[in-house]
Amino acid sequence: MRFERWAIALVAVILAAAGSACQGRPGRPSETARPTSTPPPPASPRATATQAVLKIETPTATPAPASASVCPEDPRAWQLVPLQVGLRDPKTGKPIQLPKPPQRIDPPCVYEGLARDLARSLVPNPDFPTPATRGKTLSVPWFWAPGMEVPTIRVVVELADYFEACYDASGRRIETRYVPYTAVATGDPDYPVLVYVYQDDPGVAWVMGRPAGSEGPFQWLRIRLEGGEVQRVVLPVVYEAKTRRWIWIGYFSKFPPRETHAVPAGSAEDVAALFGLPLWRRGELLARFGLKDIFPESVNPAEAKPIGTLIVRPDGAEARR
Repeated sequence: MRFERWAIALVAVILAAAGSACQGRPGRPSETARPTSTPPPPASPRATATQAVLKIETPTATPAPASASVCPEDPRAWQLVPLQVGLRDPKTGKPIQLPKPPQRIDPPCVYEGLARDLARSLVPNPDFPTPATRGKTLSVPWFWAPGMEVPTIRVVVELADYFEACYDASGRRIETRYVPYTAVATGDPDYPVLVYVYQDDPGVAWVMGRPAGSEGPFQWLRIRLEGGEVQRVVLPVVYEAKTRRWIWIGYFSKFPPRETHAVPAGSAEDVAALFGLPLWRRGELLARFGLKDIFPESVNPAEAKPIGTLIVRPDGAEARR
């Protein structure tokens, strides 16, 4: 997960510094994926004035129409609906045009499955959403944030086998917020839909993490927020057509721009209210699906031996020793 990737980045910084002092080759992150040239953006469904229909060619039977009691699991029955909200500048009152409006999945009941699998990705459990096939890469647009360009990035379907929780400066566990900000069509029949989920941690000062299956001590990462009160991480989560589960995947080779950045207090609540999107809290998610947190409610930061510091600013994050 994210803690592990930042830990790898910090190790690379340390090895690079050591290599420089010894006239050796700088260290590289120990990732199995190797960067290649970026392919052209995948084909995506054309949007009408009100919605984009998700067209996915799969060998499965024609999906049955949704009923009041059954939520369609076949993504061919879903639609990606642009959220056209009348945004206005609070000072001038003039309309604000987003570079690309976020997209919601219709029907909204699909988000219940996303909430279920996200909860199962937070702690060890028998139903942890493991991908059927690992190592596949997808070329997808980066998330639609106001004022951001929309480059194409690459994500990789890998096993998220690292668990983490965030704490404030006093050592209290933070109630992490999750907002499924926007959905995009990938053009890949195996993983047809990707949702960028905002993970917000107000006042975070520490992250604790541990690999799956480990009973050893937790690792610590110090967080320093600058220019914002909340750390936001953009999580890529894809729908696996074969297993009909949502899989929390990784970024290929390197983090995209502003994958981790600082935002103002209350941003998750504001975004969810503005666009009519779900807002989930870590404790509520775990309780709803019968899961127990493995991380203590409080810790003693004085006992921490952090592997490094992550400086989080509005324009991105920087790992330091």
